[in-house]
Amino acid sequence: MVLVLLNLITELQSAEHGQIIDRGRIIDHLLDLRLAAGDDLLVTAAIDELLANTPGKSTVETAWWRETLEGLRNGASRELTH
Repeated sequence: MVLVLLNLITELQSAEHGQIIDRGRIIDHLLDLRLAAGDDLLVTAAIDELLANTPGKSTVETAWWRETLEGLRNGASRELTH
């Protein structure tokens, strides 16, 4: 499952351009990532926290999304090495 998650993160990192992203799209991506995380409780808990605290009412700054994806990648990579 970790490899599926890492591949999805890579795909999402290369897909977003511009300075803002529709908040609904971010929520959809986070739900996709949660599904890809499977039974990894640490990653799903992190994603649940992100879902609860996604900024903005209708848009999200791309910088926040990039940082979020990088943090998730780092967490998933740690799971792969343990």
